[in-house]
Amino acid sequence: MATGKSTRAIEILRYDARYRDQSMEVLRKSFFQQEIVCIGSEVNLTPQAQQDLEQLCLDVADGGVSLIARDTDTDTIVGVSFNVLQTPSSPEDGNYFEQFRDTKCTTDSSRALMQYMITMDAKVNLFERFRVDCLLEIMFLATLPSYAGHGIATRLVEESVKLAEQLKCGQVAPTGGDERSGTVVAKQPQLVSALFTSRISQRVGEKVGFTVINQVPHAEFVYRGQTFSDRAGPEHPFSTLVVKHICERERESLCEESESAKT
Repeated sequence: MATGKSTRAIEILRYDARYRDQSMEVLRKSFFQQEIVCIGSEVNLTPQAQQDLEQLCLDVADGGVSLIARDTDTDTIVGVSFNVLQTPSSPEDGNYFEQFRDTKCTTDSSRALMQYMITMDAKVNLFERFRVDCLLEIMFLATLPSYAGHGIATRLVEESVKLAEQLKCGQVAPTGGDERSGTVVAKQPQLVSALFTSRISQRVGEKVGFTVINQVPHAEFVYRGQTFSDRAGPEHPFSTLVVKHICERERESLCEESESAKT
């Protein structure tokens, strides 16, 4: 158990394939079992659906902007934030999540969860609303249950925002390749977005300074005759789409540091 664990013993790292199995274990023990929309779409009861979504995370991790939390005392991965760089897609091509749903999901449960993400994204076109051509989306955020309550998710979100700022300045680059689009790695995010589905993750977003753009009741989503809220219960009644602009002051500071390092 991690009772009393100091967050100073937890370091946040860019995702590394060395920790692939441990990162997937965080999803299996936390996200797939406890995430509201996983319960609503019965991903928590469908091992094959979980495998489908593990593949999604591994594909996304190849984009080089995902983060992991590591307990330095035990060399154990205790939290993950699978992030993806998104750019506008043409109507005929569809977005990456639509392509994944149609080509790689093998179960109704995983397709239902992907459809939830697609539906939520479609409600607000962030690219048009904020006039940006690239954003960093925090896609799947999870902490091992035994490490819950120690601010690890908050640190992962904070570091995801910082990574977006560094990418914007050109101070760092995505690690690894990106099979979705050869142009994505050349883009610089101007916005960070996330879908937070529980009051726990929503409070994390509030702490880090995200702005709520849309709020949608879980009763709106139906799987096999039951709404997501029917299965997940009333404690977490809605999902929120949230965004955070790249902070101009911090971005300018990072850019100045980057320029100094080049000279």
